[in-house]
Amino acid sequence: MPKRFTIGPLGEHDDHWLSVWAALTGKSKASLATAVVGIRVKQNKATIQELLEYSAKLRGMSPDDLFNAILANPRFLEENPIAEEDGDEEYSSNQPTGS
Repeated sequence: MPKRFTIGPLGEHDDHWLSVWAALTGKSKASLATAVVGIRVKQNKATIQELLEYSAKLRGMSPDDLFNAILANPRFLEENPIAEEDGDEEYSSNQPTGS
């Protein structure tokens, strides 16, 4: 079974509307919020898969290996940044500086 996680508090406006929505559907706010998150994950699954494939390719990994690495350590991407290659210097040298 998936672990529980906590999200930050909603803004007053969203909390009020979630309360009304939950009452109208006969659900608790927690169960309604869980359903909404699940729906959004399903709606964005194709985009998430594209990001996974792209990020895995940059790290020389398979998407499955990266998927499992992130599940084991949600900070995997932060701890394993993409090494800059020589080809990126041309792009970065054409970018404006902060002056």
